[in-house]
Amino acid sequence: MLCFSNKQIAQINQNLYDSTSTDSSIVHLNLTDSVSIDSSTTLSQNEYIENNDSTISDSLLQENRSDNLIDFPIDYNADDSIRFSLKEQKVYLYGNAKINYQEIELTAAYIEIDLQTREVFAKGVPDSVGKLAGKPKYSEGEESFDAKTMRYNFRTKKAYVIDVITPQSEGFLHSHITKMHANKQIHLSKGKYTTCENENPHFYVGLTRAIMIPEDKIVSGPAYLVLADVPLPLIIPFGFFPNHKKHASGVLIPEYGEEQARGFYLRNGGYYFALSDYFDLAIRGDIYSKGTYGGSILSKYKKRYKYNGNFDLKYYNNKTSEKDFPDYSSKKDFSIKWSHSQDSKANPLSSFSANVNISTSSFDQNQTYATNTHLTNTKSSSISYNRRFGKLFNMSSNLRHSQNSLNKSVNLTLPSVNFSMNRQYPFRRKNATGEMRWYEKIDISYSSKLENRINTVDSLLFTNASLKNFQNGFQHSIPISANFKALKMINITPKINYTGRLYTHTIEKYWDPEYYDSEEGTTYGKIISDTINKFAYGHDYSTQISVSVNPTVYGMFQPNPKIFGDKISAVRHVLTPSASFSYAPDLGDYKPDYYRSFNYLRTDQKDSTGITETYSIFEGGIYGTPSSSGKSGNINLSLGNNIEMKVKNDNDTTDEFKKIKILEKLSFSTSYSVFADSLRWSPIRFSGSTKLFNKQISLKFGGTVDPYMIDSSGTKYNSYEMLNNNKLGRLTSANFDISFSLSPKNFQKDKEAEDELIGDLYEDYIDWDVPWSLRVNYGIKYTKPKFESDITQTLRFSGDLSFTKKWKMGISSGYDLEKNEFTYTTFDLYRDLHCWEMRMNFVPFGTRKSYNFVISVKSSILKDLRRQKTRSWYDNF
Repeated sequence: MLCFSNKQIAQINQNLYDSTSTDSSIVHLNLTDSVSIDSSTTLSQNEYIENNDSTISDSLLQENRSDNLIDFPIDYNADDSIRFSLKEQKVYLYGNAKINYQEIELTAAYIEIDLQTREVFAKGVPDSVGKLAGKPKYSEGEESFDAKTMRYNFRTKKAYVIDVITPQSEGFLHSHITKMHANKQIHLSKGKYTTCENENPHFYVGLTRAIMIPEDKIVSGPAYLVLADVPLPLIIPFGFFPNHKKHASGVLIPEYGEEQARGFYLRNGGYYFALSDYFDLAIRGDIYSKGTYGGSILSKYKKRYKYNGNFDLKYYNNKTSEKDFPDYSSKKDFSIKWSHSQDSKANPLSSFSANVNISTSSFDQNQTYATNTHLTNTKSSSISYNRRFGKLFNMSSNLRHSQNSLNKSVNLTLPSVNFSMNRQYPFRRKNATGEMRWYEKIDISYSSKLENRINTVDSLLFTNASLKNFQNGFQHSIPISANFKALKMINITPKINYTGRLYTHTIEKYWDPEYYDSEEGTTYGKIISDTINKFAYGHDYSTQISVSVNPTVYGMFQPNPKIFGDKISAVRHVLTPSASFSYAPDLGDYKPDYYRSFNYLRTDQKDSTGITETYSIFEGGIYGTPSSSGKSGNINLSLGNNIEMKVKNDNDTTDEFKKIKILEKLSFSTSYSVFADSLRWSPIRFSGSTKLFNKQISLKFGGTVDPYMIDSSGTKYNSYEMLNNNKLGRLTSANFDISFSLSPKNFQKDKEAEDELIGDLYEDYIDWDVPWSLRVNYGIKYTKPKFESDITQTLRFSGDLSFTKKWKMGISSGYDLEKNEFTYTTFDLYRDLHCWEMRMNFVPFGTRKSYNFVISVKSSILKDLRRQKTRSWYDNF
């Protein structure tokens, strides 16, 4: 039913009788006239007829009250004009016309409404240059499409559309003739399916005829591929295109190719399971013609405000060459990756996280295709759980793993549990007034840890031998300390600490003069070490007092403007010296005895001598042995430097100054052992860093100077280089690194000046400033612990260049200055082809020499529509 307001009907009636049209049944309402029609207008056909019964026959009135009437209001408007035909029972809308009916919205340059058939017809009109403008745009809910012409029936919900373009998931469906049914299914002929957003797509799959089922799929008859309007001889008897906005289960199409060593292959084929909205699973497999096979299980999960993560398990039985050939090899590789994180909103008192990366040492060399993974020699994993008990106690537990693919070492900690109490001040007053008393500064805390760990190689991992070599123990400590200030600069910190250790076993050593070696069949004397499996507890006490002073000294230099000019305002030098002394008395008499001794004979060619050896029953424990050392005292000295300069800002017209760091950091440190018998001074360490040219160049340096001399065997002795050779000491190590990064923004000031100079003189001036970047790092390391020196130099560089917005090239390489050859080098080339893309990766030399060229569709829904040419690095072995 079409509806108008009563006020609007009165205005229409007045214009009806005042109309000068020869056909009194046609009303022309121009919205630019005095007639007032809202931007959203409704018209009731019954009300219109009842208000104009003097000009309309009774038969027409009865007909219009039949079942053909529209049941819901139609809101419509037009920018140009609206014409009503009572004879034809039609409404004509001109100029940016718009109709709203329930959830349906239709806009077009011209719309015609037939009130008898309940149909609406829409089309575009040619503009001044003959191009079709104002094409119909139809939308209903989340569905929408554009068309050349359209006819829609409000009663049957069916439509007939010419030249329609409909968005479908990640693609677009083009159709010359389209029929839309009440169930929203679309039947079409002469269609195109593409992921290109252009009206004339760069590529498409030609569909002779097809059916589109919303939120499900598109099924077509014979289909063929068209590139740049050129049909290719690639024809399939039918086509199937998923059209889901939600994830769904389905087959994962494998990629195919060939490797010289492992043969033809099918990789990454399998099945994807959309198990729920929170969890999915992908099972993939690889197979090679020469026997290699493998598979992977990948799962992702996420629950909002709770947690998210992913799990990836890979296994390969890697075979090369043919059986019975000399170069034949077979090796099993596996990799486990698991990442889990908990949302901070899930639980404010506890958290759980995991970052697991475990694999066999040869997995990355045999199976990975990622450059960064190939260049990584170490891996680590951690699974942790943390719990806070109120504001006082904290607990954390961790499972840790680390491995090195070069030496195949593996370190496991299964588990590590820590429990601690936050620092407390037991003598502080609850309602303190005035200054804090000295005893109120005394604090106490508690910490404990439990560990079970092993260091082994990956080939022995989880064998019976390795499981017996796990080291474990428990340690807790109770430190009591305080901090006092004297003369505002001196910090005095006394400390008492109790430490206890609990082990599951101890050792016992003795001399067996008649030890029988069953393998060699001989008898000789040998030191025997037995393990006693029982719990044993050991503890110690330590006291220490330290005094430190950390002043800050400022130096200022203001240069003479007559000599240095007026650009430099001042140079500031900031020195931060630090000195501390710590003393620990000898408490050996107050500690239990955890040491044992035994006598044995040492036999050589000259004589036999009785030897007494002392050992600890906790020898080899992960927390060591309770200390029995005597008193100790150390003086620690350090000096930090920072130099800044204040200069005039050339770009500021207000003569303001800016700070420039000449030397960001320069530090020296050493220590002196007061009670040592000799060699009391530790080596002097220095380090520094700064940045030059507006932070474009970064410099870092450091080294170690040993003040003591060495004898002919390279052993240090208690004699100073300063006294003998008039130099501070021996330079035993030094390092220097310089790196810089350049990009167009580094020259932005020059370009702004250039633009200001050019101005509007040259309209055809070409800007050759294209996006690019360059990163270079050079490092040199010098070591000379004794007489021979060693110098190591490294050079790495990388960069990228965008010729245009569509072209980009990148390079990453380095140079070995000792071997005079390039290190691992990669070239990358990328071309944006709108709905397609081209990628090329090239490793020109080395063990990973390979190339990979791919031209493919960008959209993931047609990711298998690609052309790939590769040469695998695996063929180099």
